[in-house]
Amino acid sequence: MATVVRPFRGVSAHDRVAQRRADLIDAAFDVVGDSGLAKLTMTAVCERAGLTQRYFYEQFDNRDELVNALFDEVFEQYFGRARAAAESQPPDLHLRARAAMEVFVDFFATDPRKARVFAESVATESAAKHKADSVRRFAEYAANQAFSLLGTLDDRGHTRVKIAASIIVGGLTDTAAQWLAGSIDLPRDEFIDEIALLFVVAIEAACRVR
Repeated sequence: MATVVRPFRGVSAHDRVAQRRADLIDAAFDVVGDSGLAKLTMTAVCERAGLTQRYFYEQFDNRDELVNALFDEVFEQYFGRARAAAESQPPDLHLRARAAMEVFVDFFATDPRKARVFAESVATESAAKHKADSVRRFAEYAANQAFSLLGTLDDRGHTRVKIAASIIVGGLTDTAAQWLAGSIDLPRDEFIDEIALLFVVAIEAACRVR
């Protein structure tokens, strides 16, 4: 006979599990924000979340799974918003690039914990792999936008645009981290203008080369 799990204080078992996962992930972002990705441990996360280790293992098999969850959450949030912002603009590469870059910069500026997750991705092999996957997906989207807006390209042109998008997007997260840390002395709007311009220049140059 199946065990019936009743709601506790009006909250279903499913919702309680989901809330514990959200609490653990938010606590993990706090730990990274305070101490860095290298200091992210099960013990530190459980203490910050106010949960026992039992609940950690309810959600994650190990630390790497937690790190992967952080990357997935960050990527899905900023990529979804950046894509929506870009596609709300007229069919112009510069306007769409700037809209996406603005969302990207503001997303990480608003929550530096998430910027630090990306900036310190070399701390673990799992984190580095997830960052690489995120960059690849963002670069593929950027290249596809360019293909749809810049007209017909031959096979070599397609390859060059993909390479250019990968180079720009790959360096974007590290450059944004430098700007957030104050290493790049530009006001917000000027910084966004510059990275959007560099993206467009690189893509257009890739299209012109024969």
